[in-house]
Amino acid sequence: MNIAIISPAIYPHCDGGVEFFNYHLMQELAAQGHKIWVFTWFEYDWKNENITNVKLSRRSLLFVVPTMIFHTLLALKKLKHQIDVIHVPYTSNSQFAFPIYLAYKNYKIPYVIFIHGGGMYTWTRKKIQQLFFQSADTIIAVSENIKTEYEKRSKKKIIVMPNLIPFKHSQENKIELLQKYNLKNNIIILYLGAIKKIKGIDNLINAFMNLGLEYVENKKVKLIICGNGPLKKSLDERVDLMGFKEYIKFLGYINEKQKLEYLKMSDIYVIPSHFEAQSISLFEAMYNGLAIIGSDTKGINNIITDGDNGLLFPVDNQDALKNKLMLLIDNENLRLDFSRKSENYYNKHFNYDEWLKKLIQIYASSLK
Repeated sequence: MNIAIISPAIYPHCDGGVEFFNYHLMQELAAQGHKIWVFTWFEYDWKNENITNVKLSRRSLLFVVPTMIFHTLLALKKLKHQIDVIHVPYTSNSQFAFPIYLAYKNYKIPYVIFIHGGGMYTWTRKKIQQLFFQSADTIIAVSENIKTEYEKRSKKKIIVMPNLIPFKHSQENKIELLQKYNLKNNIIILYLGAIKKIKGIDNLINAFMNLGLEYVENKKVKLIICGNGPLKKSLDERVDLMGFKEYIKFLGYINEKQKLEYLKMSDIYVIPSHFEAQSISLFEAMYNGLAIIGSDTKGINNIITDGDNGLLFPVDNQDALKNKLMLLIDNENLRLDFSRKSENYYNKHFNYDEWLKKLIQIYASSLK
């Protein structure tokens, strides 16, 4: 099949969950022999004859959206006889709804909507969004709560498929990695994601500092924070001011190899978000067998059951998060038990090869 994937931002230029998902999806589809057209802002050498960039313009700061719509529609017109189906990653009020809908009406190119979430804000151009959803061949949501919300909005049936990627394990020796990073004999708590308010990272840092310097020093605990975002500078300064610089490390962007190494070394993964559609980083931490602490919110509590395959705490409750951290720091057997249950849950409920096969079948059904 010839599949267009609309991804204006793309990993590694952007390291958000949607961009990361799109990057791996196009690689896996291309590996199976499908021809992929990537609609993106960025120049990128995919080093794969089955993946072709379609460069979108955003040169005018005053007219970014109209320019993007025009160039998307123009590119689809040129490729209308080559593209079989369009994969449209969707977050709230996607600006691509209008050009994709027009491409369908004018050039009869079917499309599949894959809803990632994006905060589920109220539609600002309701009529366009409704037309876009009504004309889609298939609509996929990453979780039940996303499905429920968008079925209510669109009055159309939606299926649920989690946003899986082909996760990997680091092949490096854990002890050697701990020595390499000077982390031997430490309990490592890991956070992967954007450093912004909705992710609750400030609550995690405050809860960790509330453990006290003496406690984290005696227990040899380190909090490793991987990612960038608007709160990074202020939080880093606060950590330094409070004397926790040695115990809380802001690594910024890390590459794929480094990420796998930190997943291999870590003991506990914390996802303190206010809301998640369905977190890729949570799945990846479970795949790598980390004990999970998560906020009790949609997109997390549908995967983690408190006391069963991880621990949950009320959103924004720093004292509760501190207590959950202490529970796992103080009890190695409990950490190891949750680690096993976390990995077992992922392996029991998710299989990437079967997931990809189902998605390809959905694409194929749109051609009939």
